Amino acid sequence: MESNNLVAPLLWAALYFVFGFLSHALNGSFVATGYIWLPAGITVSALLLTPTARWFPLVVLLFAAQILLGWLEHRELWRMALFCFDEIGVAAIAVWQVRRAPFPMEGLYFVRGLLMVGVGASVISGIFGAAWFVMTQETPFWPTLRAWALSDLVGILIMTPVLVGWSQFRATRSGGIARTEFLLGLAAFIAVIVSGYVAFDSDLDRVIFDIDFASTYVPLFFIALVALLWGGRGGALAVAVLSLMAFVYNSLGRGPFAELVQLHSSNALLELQIYLAVASMLSLLISALKTTREQLHENVARWKSEVELALGVSRQLVYTIDPVRKTFAWNGNVAGMLDRPAEQLSTLDQVLALLHPLDQARLRQRWFDDAGDERASMKFRLQLSAGRTITVTDMSRSLLDPDDSPSIIAGVWHVDDEEAIVSERRE
Repeated sequence: MESNNLVAPLLWAALYFVFGFLSHALNGSFVATGYIWLPAGITVSALLLTPTARWFPLVVLLFAAQILLGWLEHRELWRMALFCFDEIGVAAIAVWQVRRAPFPMEGLYFVRGLLMVGVGASVISGIFGAAWFVMTQETPFWPTLRAWALSDLVGILIMTPVLVGWSQFRATRSGGIARTEFLLGLAAFIAVIVSGYVAFDSDLDRVIFDIDFASTYVPLFFIALVALLWGGRGGALAVAVLSLMAFVYNSLGRGPFAELVQLHSSNALLELQIYLAVASMLSLLISALKTTREQLHENVARWKSEVELALGVSRQLVYTIDPVRKTFAWNGNVAGMLDRPAEQLSTLDQVLALLHPLDQARLRQRWFDDAGDERASMKFRLQLSAGRTITVTDMSRSLLDPDDSPSIIAGVWHVDDEEAIVSERRE
């Protein structure tokens, strides 16, 4: 196997090991149900970004990273092997199932695919893991399943958007987002860090506002701003930074979630992970809707450019008339064909003034008086600058209201070839 085919799998395995070690450190003492497990997001990201044909070395190296991690933690290797099959194997099956129906790595399709993989892999893996602990350690099934599945799901929702989004980043000649949006996004990103510090490791919220838990909502607002201004990559990065801050402070026994334990009201780490899962989903949905809207605008702009080009090549202009306001809307190279911009031909009087005097009444009657009749094309003359007169063919139809009055009139002007241009002196 070529060495360059092993570079990416080795990097993924190194990330898996580092974030696995970090997860164990944030968990404190080892807990069988694994409250924090960020490598779940590394596994899903690696499988999503690696072609299926190259999965074998990737899966082998991820297995090796987990075995090494278990060895350093003095775990039984055969238990670590079973853990690998449960976590990595189940994730591979979930990703493979989603990739059978290809979807783009952006927009709502990415959110749908990520949720399918995340929920499916975390729940199935949690079921196998919880069943194993019930049989070997007689731990309760439901609490183990709940903690296992949630830790995997949160790890996927935090890590996968960051890794998938930034792995597809490509610098553009235009410089990316506008300067104002970049600066506002940077301010919002800094506000995520500052508000995260205030919410989890500062007494300012109590001293100034006399609040505690409510301050954890403030970073969510700034994460939404980052996602709106910087897109999915920026939003995912903001969620990852907030998650790291929250996990570290929680492991040190600081923040409102840690205080919940002191009140014996709930599990602090489970509460925190649900909070971070909501933050991640908020960022994902905002960025997905933003991406979908941008793609729609790009498609419309591309379609308009193609139509404009086709109309120009075929020497045609498309128009619509509002019969009530007597206003025109044009598409095509109006200035190039009629020697004046579309803004100067926006009303019926302006358009009729461009026509030859003998054709004005005929065309007006065609549009308004004969609106409901089936009609053939009609030729007429336009008087342009420099004393030129050109022949144009009108093809138009009307949409009628119930009272048979025209609701909207639409048509096409086809400008005849140069040979059809006649001199006004002929009159």
